[in-house]
Amino acid sequence: MKATFEIIENNINCTQEVIKQCLNRIMEVRVLEINLNQNTISVDYFRPSVYERIKRELYCLGLSVGEPIVFTELQEH
Repeated sequence: MKATFEIIENNINCTQEVIKQCLNRIMEVRVLEINLNQNTISVDYFRPSVYERIKRELYCLGLSVGEPIVFTELQEH
């Protein structure tokens, strides 16, 4: 499933590359886009339980995210 997360913090102290490397440690996640100007991260993941792992990894960087906005197949077209 594809989803977008909003980063809650306004002062992000890490780069897009650092966030991507952090999330790439989770095998079930593929990073689609990181937009630090809009404070969003778009990912593709396979199970709803992976969301908790994403939150934990980002928390290690000092970031917290809101609930995901999940895109269904119909919304993508």
